Amino acid sequence: MSHLAAILNFFNRRRWNGGNVSWVRHRDIHLLTVGRYTYTSDQRFRAIHHVHSEEWTLQIKYPQHRDSGIYECQISTTPHLSHFIHFKVVGI
Repeated sequence: MSHLAAILNFFNRRRWNGGNVSWVRHRDIHLLTVGRYTYTSDQRFRAIHHVHSEEWTLQIKYPQHRDSGIYECQISTTPHLSHFIHFKVVGI
């Protein structure tokens, strides 16, 4: 049985400078990940970071309609950086 993976892969900043990267779901203001550590008990979510890359990805396995909404990628630098992504699950 195959599965769907939704990849939120829109944040690639040159000013990253090694700050912690966090992903937040805004529907319920839920902290999903910090760095590669996953804070949510929902095992479908995980952060992916490739070595020697400034790219961080939030992966959602088996996406559901309830996963649609605003997600925020935050970088704990000075000044604080954020990028908001509107994610929509269709066709399930």
